Amino acid sequence: MWTDMHGTLLQLLRRYGTTIRWRVFDRNILIVLDPDDVQMVCTHPALVNKAPHYQLLQHHLGMGLVNMNGPAYRRHRKAITPSLHLDILHDFVPVFAKNAEAMVRRLEQYADDGAAFNASVEFGTLANMTIMETVLSSRTDASSDKDYRAMADALNDASNLLMWRVTRPWWENDVVFRLCSRYDAFMRTAAALNTKVSRILLAKAKDVVNGVPPPPRRRMAFLDHVLRSEESASMSRSELRDELKTFLFAGSTTSMDFLSMVALMFTMYPDVQTRVQQEVDEIFGAPGSDGATRPVVPEDLGHLEYTERVLREVLRYAPPVPMLFRTASEDVRLPSGTLVPRGCMVALVPAGTHRLERHFPDPLRFDPDRFLGGHSRGRHPFAYIPFSAGSRNCVGQRYALMFAKTAVATLMRRYSFVAAPGGPRSFSEVSVIPGITISVRGGAFVRVQRRPAPAPSPSPGSGVGCVA
Repeated sequence: MWTDMHGTLLQLLRRYGTTIRWRVFDRNILIVLDPDDVQMVCTHPALVNKAPHYQLLQHHLGMGLVNMNGPAYRRHRKAITPSLHLDILHDFVPVFAKNAEAMVRRLEQYADDGAAFNASVEFGTLANMTIMETVLSSRTDASSDKDYRAMADALNDASNLLMWRVTRPWWENDVVFRLCSRYDAFMRTAAALNTKVSRILLAKAKDVVNGVPPPPRRRMAFLDHVLRSEESASMSRSELRDELKTFLFAGSTTSMDFLSMVALMFTMYPDVQTRVQQEVDEIFGAPGSDGATRPVVPEDLGHLEYTERVLREVLRYAPPVPMLFRTASEDVRLPSGTLVPRGCMVALVPAGTHRLERHFPDPLRFDPDRFLGGHSRGRHPFAYIPFSAGSRNCVGQRYALMFAKTAVATLMRRYSFVAAPGGPRSFSEVSVIPGITISVRGGAFVRVQRRPAPAPSPSPGSGVGCVA
């Protein structure tokens, strides 16, 4: 269904409209695209619970915000949210910048030889290193790049395996799934994630018990904050471990796929890349200047206005999470008039909602300026849902945008992304794999070129441009 996002979604919209019934064996799933209906799905108390198949995530994530329901979900969200306050996220920006600079150095080899490379691998390494440091307080260094790349690969494999199993109801039963050829790989990726997080949490918890002082505030990771907060008392160590696994899995995979799409977008729309570079140069200085290599600081992020619009437009085109599922605990009548019967699953498809022309005119045109204040004013608040919406929206959405802006601003000062041989010329040519997140089929292959320093202005009397 998702190999060609553009073609499939447009065909569905033209044929069935904004409400579609999708039957998968014994499951009836109602796909809802209209923003009025989306708003009710995201806000109605009877539609707040995640669908039963989210429980298949337990092997990898345990029970966390992604697959938890009811009072336990509200308790966890209340405990976690203070540790993602904007002031704390600002303290993460130096880590974002440091790891983005490490990626700049890794890309030098590709700039030297002009070879195409898989941006998904590099951004996966960047995302995993950054999540490990800012969330789990696991310090990174250049010698551990291979470890982080391996973990990024494992998380990507886990995403694909999970979606493969979710879409095959006959493998839902764990006893039956043992007979499947993919069982060993499924359990191996789950074990890798559990082992990594459990070791870090055990060491950090011992530090707290032994009275080891926390790092200075500007070096405190999410885990440091949570372990020392009053709210964390409401969660057991096993519950906290599950939330950390959820953050590591969701944060790494979504950031990897999102930034890979950004890199591909720059190769397809070089005029957009040029405008981003112009904005970056106005803030930091042109390549070769004194300020061009300084790290991004939190104060810079608010000035990256066009860059943020570009990122938001990529999220409109290709939101990392393909579908969001809820289950009705009672009959609900949607604003469109459609009845959602008790027990029915409801699916939100952000990419489909983002292609509704009455909310996004000419929806197949890539246009960052549709997120200018004047253009977005009056748009339905649930017409744009890359991070879901309502009470179950993504708790890490501000983290994701701040990280992406820092990474893009750092890379754009040194490099330009250019198309790989045979690379896509538009998003309609990008084939994707439907995992828990949407990844580029075969990898997001691109090339990079160093940005040249501007030529010096001619000095007076040099004869260049002078009238004799």
